[in-house]
Amino acid sequence: MAAARGAVDRGRRAAPGVARVARAAVLSLLTALAGLSAGTPARADLSDDAARVARMWSLSGARVARLPPVFLEHGRTRVVAIDPPSVGEGGEGGARGATADECLTAAFLAARTAEFTLLPEGSPGDLTALEGLVHRLRGAEPEDDRRVLSAAGVAAITRCGAAREELRRVAIDVLSTRGAFDVVVAASSGPLERVEAILPERASGPVAPRGDPGRPSEPGPLDARVARAARRARADGAPRVASTDMRASSIGTGQFSVKLSEGCHRLDLMAEVPSAPLRRATDLDAEAREESTGRLLERDRSDAPDARLDFCLGEPGVVEVPFLGAAGPVKVVLSDAQWPMSAFVPGHFGARARGNLAAALRRRHAPAPRAQAIAEAVGAQGDTLVPVQVEPGRCYFAAAALVRGELRALRLSVELGDRAGRDDAGENGESAGVAFCSEIEESAALRVSARGGSPVWVVAVWPMD
Repeated sequence: MAAARGAVDRGRRAAPGVARVARAAVLSLLTALAGLSAGTPARADLSDDAARVARMWSLSGARVARLPPVFLEHGRTRVVAIDPPSVGEGGEGGARGATADECLTAAFLAARTAEFTLLPEGSPGDLTALEGLVHRLRGAEPEDDRRVLSAAGVAAITRCGAAREELRRVAIDVLSTRGAFDVVVAASSGPLERVEAILPERASGPVAPRGDPGRPSEPGPLDARVARAARRARADGAPRVASTDMRASSIGTGQFSVKLSEGCHRLDLMAEVPSAPLRRATDLDAEAREESTGRLLERDRSDAPDARLDFCLGEPGVVEVPFLGAAGPVKVVLSDAQWPMSAFVPGHFGARARGNLAAALRRRHAPAPRAQAIAEAVGAQGDTLVPVQVEPGRCYFAAAALVRGELRALRLSVELGDRAGRDDAGENGESAGVAFCSEIEESAALRVSARGGSPVWVVAVWPMD
């Protein structure tokens, strides 16, 4: 027993030493981890990048100032007034005064994914004199060779001597969705280090020259293309295909005026290819408009040799189809494939709404409704919630269509339990449609978002077998 107690006492006396060793090991590990953490550079944000540029330019002897941040949306042009940093301004840079051959640099920094252009204004004057500059940025005049395109979210302009007056005002035009900009201005005795050298993570490689794709492919004989278009339409279920033709003008333009029945139509425009060895390429562009109202129904400006127009009419009418791109005074054929409209597409909202509802069904390849709509609603601009009672185990198709007004955007969303679907009207589109099925749900939430010039829309929901 005495020997055992002695062994226990020796173990207790040794325990404090073991604990001290363990604590020292843990402390060493924590210190090493802290050192690794301190040695890892933090991810810099936009303000940090601008501060780094300003600091490096200041160390080279330049007078540097940072302007207030600029926030811009796509399609908005902002003109920024650039004042050269004076002595002591901005708290960065040397203390000497300006000289006649001094250089002025303005650097604009945004997120690396932002795309924008800079355009300096060369004539002095009040800011109200920039209306012409903004007009040029909107594309009304040819491209200005003074425009600077950003790369990796950075664009900078340097002007020396008398040319510094060009940087008194700089216009920013955002090409991407939106962006926040930090602006760094520096006055120096000569050109400064490039921003890409200070921020190597923003440096971009050389831009490859645009390749030559060669001549467009030849579409082939006209009769064979007309036959293919008819076979393709019948394979899609068109019960009737009719065609008409005319001769294009000497410059390859013309216009069809055709009377069409109610329903959905696919117009294929195909031009004859001349046999002459030297000829213009065949690339038809066309659009369809209602003769009575001038409303655009569909437009095709693709690079394909033939043009294709898909639209639906809520009532019979005359449609004008102007075209261009034929290879001279050649034969042009318009092939009209027709699909009838279901009697269950409501017409009490007007012909325009009826045609747009049918277009939503056609675009989503939904079967023709075989029963009356279980729900209908009318709305205007903004976001509108439309609750709909549904039957568990059944499928439905919801369509939103413009009744009158003008649209910039139309979105239809359907929420059913934890599931959701949505559709947006495309460019020049006036309808959207979503198919959905109920499992155990007894109600669905339809959300219609419409933006434009006083739009009025209708939504209809049909049961689908």
